[in-house]
Amino acid sequence: MSNKRARDRQLAKLAARRQDERRRSRRRRSVGVGLVAGGVAIAAGLVLISTLRDGSAEPSVSPSASVGAEPGTRNGTVDPGTAPQEVACGAEEPSAASEPKPQFAGPPPLALEPGATYTATLVTSCGEIRVRLLSDTAPQTVNSFVFIARKGYFDGTFFHRLVDSIDVIQGGDPTGTGSGGPGYTLPDELAGGETYGPGTLAMANAGANTGGSQFFVITGPDGRNLDGNPAFSIFGRVVSGLDVAKEINALLPEGTDDGAPPVAVYLESVRIRERAAPEPPAGATGATGPTGG
Repeated sequence: MSNKRARDRQLAKLAARRQDERRRSRRRRSVGVGLVAGGVAIAAGLVLISTLRDGSAEPSVSPSASVGAEPGTRNGTVDPGTAPQEVACGAEEPSAASEPKPQFAGPPPLALEPGATYTATLVTSCGEIRVRLLSDTAPQTVNSFVFIARKGYFDGTFFHRLVDSIDVIQGGDPTGTGSGGPGYTLPDELAGGETYGPGTLAMANAGANTGGSQFFVITGPDGRNLDGNPAFSIFGRVVSGLDVAKEINALLPEGTDDGAPPVAVYLESVRIRERAAPEPPAGATGATGPTGG
């Protein structure tokens, strides 16, 4: 009898250990799902947004693929994603939509001209959006954006995400999955207290210092819901074509807050304009104070 009681106690302890392990396993899975899924959390009126992440904290090209390669050099391509067959606004699929997009070994060296003004014209299926790039406050982000735009990286990609609750259109991922990038990541350029009003152009990310090529444009006042979580580098301001961005945002089906547009909205190209700094007045010496021995 004593042997039976001892065996029963042993089996009970074993069952308890197994049950405890199952509970721990379920908690680990729950935490994992929460970290992957992200989402929108509202606490004490503070809106914390993780829907603008690019889907992956890792570069699209593994570090081993870049060993020995100079930053900014091309080291591969990525196949384009598949967009809906119907194209928005009566447009047609651009020829570049079927072309593989380049990948790079690392961020390009800083090549912005001191004092120059940079603008980007986003040519979309629904019209043009012109943006003044903020090279003074986000030089590394602007430098990267200008670099890959001039390499044709954005040509023929499509806007893969619209978010109604924060008035966002998001693009810049050649795969259209939300996890694509140029093969490298960028450091955040945050001054603190960023505000995401209408016309803001900012870099999406997968956490701190993981920006790449995915960007979003704020089309309306609800973008300020991001102000409580200013984690996205602002690198441009829309100067014309905000109505085009609003038209794209409005393609999200009624009753849907976050998702892909039901029709393809292509980024046909991104044209970069560089305007040199004005020449100093004739006779200016550049001296800033008294000289002498």
